[in-house]
Amino acid sequence: MKLRNILVAASILATPAAFAGNDWSFKNVSVNWLDWSNGTETRTNAGAFAGKKDFAFLEVEGGFGGDWGEAYGFFDVENPTKGASETDGRDKRRYAAKAVARFNLVQLGGVPVQAYVHLYDARDHGTFFSQNRVLGLGTSLSNGNFWIKPFIGGHQQFDRNIGAHANGVMAGYVAGYSFQMFGQSFMATQWHETEFNRDDKFLTMGSPAGGVTQGNATGQNGAVSLWWNVSKEFTTGLQYRYADQKLGSASYQNAMIYTAKYNF
Repeated sequence: MKLRNILVAASILATPAAFAGNDWSFKNVSVNWLDWSNGTETRTNAGAFAGKKDFAFLEVEGGFGGDWGEAYGFFDVENPTKGASETDGRDKRRYAAKAVARFNLVQLGGVPVQAYVHLYDARDHGTFFSQNRVLGLGTSLSNGNFWIKPFIGGHQQFDRNIGAHANGVMAGYVAGYSFQMFGQSFMATQWHETEFNRDDKFLTMGSPAGGVTQGNATGQNGAVSLWWNVSKEFTTGLQYRYADQKLGSASYQNAMIYTAKYNF
């Protein structure tokens, strides 16, 4: 998928008019700073690659839904002030995009069964490329101010110099809880993904002790967030980002993300 196609996909997902008769929608732009923990930087920078360094990123995000189901997407530009030929590869400008769609199929005992598809794409200017593709089933459940949307599906991965191959199973969820405190509007959210039975060809990772190692067949990836809706237009948030046996490193990694969003 070329970068222009990622941009087109993200813009479609951020545009409610992409499907007629939608019931809800949102879209925003944000400025973010990701601050890796000192331990993460120490462990990952000892390896042969996938060393971590703090960075800023810009994001466009949107979603919409109706009786048919729902869709969500974002597009990130990491290190937006940097270029393609930075001496330190961690400073290179990078791009990340994700598109998720859930299509309502049937109700079983009042619980919706949904077809689930998602695509996540991460790349820089020519030296790194990785794409995760998932096709499976999901559902959407809610009770009062709490909601959760789990999924499970077959996972295919497409990496530079490896190609596209089946890579086990991915399962996960997004969840949220909105509440009022001190007269202000808040929301706590989490997204989490677990990859099972991954293929050996995708498990070459940087070792915390230095050099290259074989990662585990199971990997974890996600974030826990707290959002303060200051006004209809402005949201600020704090996210705890975590990963284990992911992001090119056979170690636990964690960071804080500081976010300011403009909603429109």
